[in-house]
Amino acid sequence: MRSVLAILACALASRACAGAPDPAWLRPSDASGEPRWGLSNGIAFAIHPAPVGRPEGPAGAARGTGGPRGLIRVGYPILAGGAHALVNFIAIEPVVGGRRAFSELEKSDSDGQPGKIIEAIGPATIGREAAGVQRLVVPLRVESFRNGARVCLNVSMRSDHPDELRIAADADHGSAPIEQCILTATMGNLARARRLWLSDGFVECQTLYPGHTGDTFAPHTVFPIGQLLREQDGSALVAITTDEADPASIFPFPGTRRWHYPGPPVTQYWRKEQGCFRDDLAAVVNARATYWATQQPIPGGPAFENFEFTEKFRGGSPLIFGITRRTPQELGYPNRPIRN
Repeated sequence: MRSVLAILACALASRACAGAPDPAWLRPSDASGEPRWGLSNGIAFAIHPAPVGRPEGPAGAARGTGGPRGLIRVGYPILAGGAHALVNFIAIEPVVGGRRAFSELEKSDSDGQPGKIIEAIGPATIGREAAGVQRLVVPLRVESFRNGARVCLNVSMRSDHPDELRIAADADHGSAPIEQCILTATMGNLARARRLWLSDGFVECQTLYPGHTGDTFAPHTVFPIGQLLREQDGSALVAITTDEADPASIFPFPGTRRWHYPGPPVTQYWRKEQGCFRDDLAAVVNARATYWATQQPIPGGPAFENFEFTEKFRGGSPLIFGITRRTPQELGYPNRPIRN
């Protein structure tokens, strides 16, 4: 009787699994296809030379190429009809012997041009996690850095978490000892993110960097683990948002779509799951008053540019980057400003 029940339960589970609609995964059609992956109803990500969506790049020279090299391009369906548009870039910045490398800025050994080459080192795989849930896995490798770091990345998404990109960095064969491997969202200026959300509420960019002007980066500001929101499952969370109700209505370079953010407000966040971090975890931001590589002031004043978690390197420990239409309040943040 027990075996009959087991067989029946297995059959019912298989039927439920078979009856669930397959997620609409985005991936290259063959080995020569554009290196772009993700979900049609969630995050899409790409590496050079593939654009992740529209617009193809924030800076004039980068248009048509999806943006600078040496970055993971991250998009979200913020356009009319659910089309993807670029929202942010993620750079890989390993630290060896106290020297921080920069995947976007460091020159490639292949051609001497800025931007380390990121390549897929195998085909994307899609596995079934549970009834109706699938996981996409894309293995990537970053070209060797001048400080001796060699980094490989396991990038994955779950069909039941379309708003989240999971990235696990590890030391590749022959790497120098890595002290930190910082994954930084480098383009908060596109959405003009001016609010940083912590456990007690939000802090304004202007509060952290009063009077900041010019075309340089404001200094990094560090927020230790005690200031990060802790979710019910124990995850640590930090988020950024714009302070504008309609960011798409602003065209920073009038008459063009250069640096134009084309969609509604979204919440961008970094998340570390319970058991995947220790007390050294911290959130870090900096800011700019002008758009990168221009003298053009950011409308409304300085905005956060780099946005990241830092911690001691633990190879294979996953870090989650999210983009969602949910508000910070829906994520559990109190809606109040943090005063100095």
